[in-house]
Amino acid sequence: MKREVKRIYFLCGQNRCRSQMAEAFAKFYGGDHVVVESAGLNPSDEVHPYTIEAMREVGIDLSQHVCKKIDMKVFLSSNAIIKLCEQVVERCPIVPFKIMNVDWNITDPLGEDGGSLEDVKRARDEIREKVIGLLKGMDIPVA
Repeated sequence: MKREVKRIYFLCGQNRCRSQMAEAFAKFYGGDHVVVESAGLNPSDEVHPYTIEAMREVGIDLSQHVCKKIDMKVFLSSNAIIKLCEQVVERCPIVPFKIMNVDWNITDPLGEDGGSLEDVKRARDEIREKVIGLLKGMDIPVA
């Protein structure tokens, strides 16, 4: 019996760090069982170098990723909307009842002062655990 492919949309303020990492982990662990995208309310010009470096350390290459703005077509066709920051929770479009709506509110590791690689690594590890839990909770096999 073939499983239904689930669509997950990770949202964040700038799509330069947290949502990019969540997207990458969900693709990595969910494999062919998921279609995953991420976006931001006000996308940055590029994925932050600390994000790329932190993910490279765990074997995931984000060097070709780009920051994207929320796409309402993707938003409305998703099985789950995961909001990674308070900014998105406050300003996100209303999520229809049929879509899983999850607020993680992970502190921005880059913050106002640019943060540090160590802060990004801590966020990365928290996001990885949350993504694995999300996939299992959605009955998606974890690789």
